[in-house]
Amino acid sequence: MIVRIDVKWEKPPLWPVAIPSLLGFLMACSPLREHKFEALSFISTAEGQDSLITPLLGMILMTSLVHFAPQEIGNRFELASGAIAALLFGMIPQAFLFPWMIVVVLLWISQSIYVWRRSYPPFRIGIWLGLGGASGLFIGGFFANYFL
Repeated sequence: MIVRIDVKWEKPPLWPVAIPSLLGFLMACSPLREHKFEALSFISTAEGQDSLITPLLGMILMTSLVHFAPQEIGNRFELASGAIAALLFGMIPQAFLFPWMIVVVLLWISQSIYVWRRSYPPFRIGIWLGLGGASGLFIGGFFANYFL
């Protein structure tokens, strides 16, 4: 028997908005963006340019932090799966569609406005978290490229 737990908050929570986007921002601004993997050289940028590939892999590894999410959210595996799917959905098309960053940030903002008001399963909450992480990676990459 599968028990489905949906989450609905009484007031807008701060942690699903702030923590993923802040972690993504910090990962993109960290020295990790300068590290390149030889195994991923076919998708890396030209020599001398920074890349968000390593920060993305770091964010995927950080999805294990969802085990510290409140108990009422439910299944942690579904939460992490949704976050990983959204991170990949948010980052991979950027290689082909330059304005994809704008779409991802707008999706994340719209999610932050209405997801907390309705009752959603853990996978859907994970998508919200992953889009926040991808938005943080994009904004942090922009900041690091132009200001650091």
